[in-house]
Amino acid sequence: MKKPLKFARLAIVAIACASAAQPGFAQCAGPCASEVTQLLNLARLVDQLATQGNILTTGTNQLNLATVNTTPFTSLSMSANGGSLQSYNSTLSNGTAISFASPSLVSLFNQQNSTYTTYLSSPPTAAAKQAQWSANTNSSVLTTLQAGQLQSAAMTGTEQSTLSGLKTQISSAQGNLQIAQANGSAILFTAQELQALRQLLLTHTSLQAADIQRQSDEKAAERAAWTNFVKMPAVTAAGTGGQ
Repeated sequence: MKKPLKFARLAIVAIACASAAQPGFAQCAGPCASEVTQLLNLARLVDQLATQGNILTTGTNQLNLATVNTTPFTSLSMSANGGSLQSYNSTLSNGTAISFASPSLVSLFNQQNSTYTTYLSSPPTAAAKQAQWSANTNSSVLTTLQAGQLQSAAMTGTEQSTLSGLKTQISSAQGNLQIAQANGSAILFTAQELQALRQLLLTHTSLQAADIQRQSDEKAAERAAWTNFVKMPAVTAAGTGGQ
């Protein structure tokens, strides 16, 4: 539109100039001068029309840009890792061994473990304690492996799917809003991955703590049992030491 209007304006001005350059134009008055003036006015109108066309084009481009910048994605690729974290904690809390996810953690700890002094005054049954230590060790190892299995399944399943969706979302983002949405989804996914890492570290710490406490409780019970055995009075064999 811009070039045709420019050419039209130049053509009108050329016609006006050509008319004014005619040999008899100087002796022409009234209608001749009026026609040239009309041609020049028409040229101004064409120029104004071109200017308005440029303004309209600029406005249309700005509107299109604003539309692109404010158009959101119809759907976002989001991670569902929050549910997986709940599954990890539920797996750990269902075991007999103590973990950070155990309900009533303090009371359960005090119920399963004691001190050397307590074992001196109230000796535990050796068979019962051995059964407890064995069951807790097996449970601690099993629930840790199960939690790791859940994380492994999430990494190769839902997390991989979310990551692929994020790649597509980022590469296809157009406009400021979609770019912000894609970046926000990526940041949220990273935060959820960090949560999963923290949960894995907690599981590892819980496994170590359970093993350390089992060893400590076992040593306390064994030392108390040995001390009580040493304190027992000596028994004289029958028929010896007579007058």
